Amino acid sequence: MTEIATLPVAREPEAVRAALADADISVLLMVLVQLTGDMALLDRYAPLLGKPGEFTHSIPPDMVDELLDRLTQRLTRGGPAPDSIDPAVLRRMMAAFVGEDISDSYMPMLLEDLGFVTPEPPLARAGGDAAGRAAGFNVLIVGAGASGICAGISLKQAGIPFEIVERNDDVGGVWHENTYPGCGVDSANHLYCYSFELNHNWSRYYVKQPELRDYLRDCAVKYGVMEHVRLRQEVLALRYDEGEALWHATIRQADGSERHVAAHAVISSVGQLNRPAYPRLEGIDAFQGVSMHTARWKHDVDLAGKSVAMIGTGASGMQVGPAIADEVGRLTIFQRSAPWVLPRHNYHNTVTENVKWVLANVPYYARWYRFLLFWAYGDGVFPLLGIDPDWREPGSISARNAEIRKLWTKYVESEVGDLPELYAKVLPDYPPYGKRSLRDNDWYSTLRREHVELVNTSIAEIVADGIVDRNGRHYPADVIVYATGFEASRMLFPIDVTGRGGVKLRDLWGDDDPRAYLGITVPGFPNLFLTYGPNTNLAHGGSIIFQAECQVHYITACLAMLIEGGYDAMECTRKAHDDYNAAVDETLSRLVWSFEGVTNWYKNARGRVTTNSPWSLVDYWHMTRQPDPAAYTFVKTGRTSGKERKSA
Repeated sequence: MTEIATLPVAREPEAVRAALADADISVLLMVLVQLTGDMALLDRYAPLLGKPGEFTHSIPPDMVDELLDRLTQRLTRGGPAPDSIDPAVLRRMMAAFVGEDISDSYMPMLLEDLGFVTPEPPLARAGGDAAGRAAGFNVLIVGAGASGICAGISLKQAGIPFEIVERNDDVGGVWHENTYPGCGVDSANHLYCYSFELNHNWSRYYVKQPELRDYLRDCAVKYGVMEHVRLRQEVLALRYDEGEALWHATIRQADGSERHVAAHAVISSVGQLNRPAYPRLEGIDAFQGVSMHTARWKHDVDLAGKSVAMIGTGASGMQVGPAIADEVGRLTIFQRSAPWVLPRHNYHNTVTENVKWVLANVPYYARWYRFLLFWAYGDGVFPLLGIDPDWREPGSISARNAEIRKLWTKYVESEVGDLPELYAKVLPDYPPYGKRSLRDNDWYSTLRREHVELVNTSIAEIVADGIVDRNGRHYPADVIVYATGFEASRMLFPIDVTGRGGVKLRDLWGDDDPRAYLGITVPGFPNLFLTYGPNTNLAHGGSIIFQAECQVHYITACLAMLIEGGYDAMECTRKAHDDYNAAVDETLSRLVWSFEGVTNWYKNARGRVTTNSPWSLVDYWHMTRQPDPAAYTFVKTGRTSGKERKSA
């Protein structure tokens, strides 16, 4: 049985009741139903809940009071909470919670996330030969961001030796590298964290960069990963030796010297967003002022009173612009295509102490709240991405997508509809979700300011003292900020990766056409595993940390399969890889990112979507629960008595 948390002495019933009043009423309803088993509550309350993501309800005040009073009584009475739940009951609760029928495929995931099912970690009970093999099987992890830290934690728990090589001077990945003004997350924090390390003390619902960086570092310290991290070291090359069934890494150290490491397996956790992308503009090197990419912000540059030109209106530009507007003398923003910019519930709000207490002390609240965010910003949105081939209304891809467009357009009108010229510039001409929708971080109010100008005329060239557009207009600038994103399709660049038979990964992928089975493994590259690899990005919402956990779970299960089977290596088959990628491309062709006329950073130079996942979150969760042996060829005892290759 799971005991209800012991309430602090200061938390008398009145204090508990006051804390609950700050929390989400729909989540409290689920908690009360789960703690009492009273399913009649669903019939009374669920029809009055708003849709997930709207965070509204029409529950009368007296019914709210009744629910809060009853939950307060249950919590202060103490005693054990239920340690199991009937899947049929859970399914009914979920359907009531989100206001629509839910597939049975969600049951295993939610049973696990709510704590009713505890999956046994791979190799958790390994003994004898398997335990010995695990202790002698070392892994090299490249990158100490969210995925690399997660991989380290998983390997530590499995008893598999590892080291993490990180080129920066601290862990955190993108949340260490990106320190530009206003930098923060645009995914809800209570979902954007590890499922095994929920943070009940986020200061905001959408926190800024320092807090995210600290969270990741704290996790690395708490789970004993930091002692395995080698900072200020960069992997230059990886070469697979087929005779030894080992990967050999060439690593540049902080002093410029090189060291060499041999590993039985490599986990790449460099991700997609690690190499800044610069626009190909004539004269880009001619500028005589200060220029900087948002991912390489120069904090010693004083922007006070300066004329600043910012190129790009994606996620980083959306945050930088409002953050520096009060400081600069003039801000000129160059926009290639208008983003959808929207309000989001709680985006600007801090988390009250009452809500922090509820998250930490009320059984199941934090987990149900995560599922609310999962649905509101993830799988609940997924159906809106599909293209209806019979739909003909411009600017949308289906009837439901068109409804979203009308709703979003109404918001844009409310912000700048009284300024026709600006309104024409900021209203997107593509369907909702064609690019990642962005949070309104005072963006529209910034654009309305007298010293801020939005330019949607394309840039002709960069000159010594500013920018010239295609109409010949000159925009003086002291500073140019490139808010132009990353070379997302050039995955693992510039690492020189050589697989079996001397095949180079760059030759296989070309400059920008990466492919992998499940986004994780590649034929010809045994024991090389990728996190945040090809076609695993989430562009419509959700949490990339969710994806990372799925991939790390799968990779650890692969390593367990190797170790327990006594194999030296496993390699994805060409058939499994090609069949999977054919399904990826076919599915993506029916989703909004492939819609005619939609441009985004998700596509490579030939227009193929290389970054985004075509699957719902729950589908990918299932795909990565357990490796299919038939998808792999295994190598056994190759180092001493000849090599045996076989397909399972």
